[in-house]
Amino acid sequence: MNINAGELNKRIHIIQIVDTEQDADGYPINVERIVRTCWAKFSRISGTEVFKANADYSEVKVRFLIRTGSRAIDRKMLVRYNEEDYDILYVND
Repeated sequence: MNINAGELNKRIHIIQIVDTEQDADGYPINVERIVRTCWAKFSRISGTEVFKANADYSEVKVRFLIRTGSRAIDRKMLVRYNEEDYDILYVND
């Protein structure tokens, strides 16, 4: 796959949720930690809109293409792009 470096023009943050602190009642507090900030190519793969349990349900699958970094990315992390969080379904090296 040949990619032009100019196509990596969207700024994303890869975020890890860490339970490091506890509140006054002893429940864990989720703390966001930015693992990596990089440039990516954003593309929509597919989108569906269905009715489940009499409610609108939509799902959009997108792909973020980035350069390889020094730290591994896994499915427990999130991608934040344009003030929206995306779950990672798979990572392909």
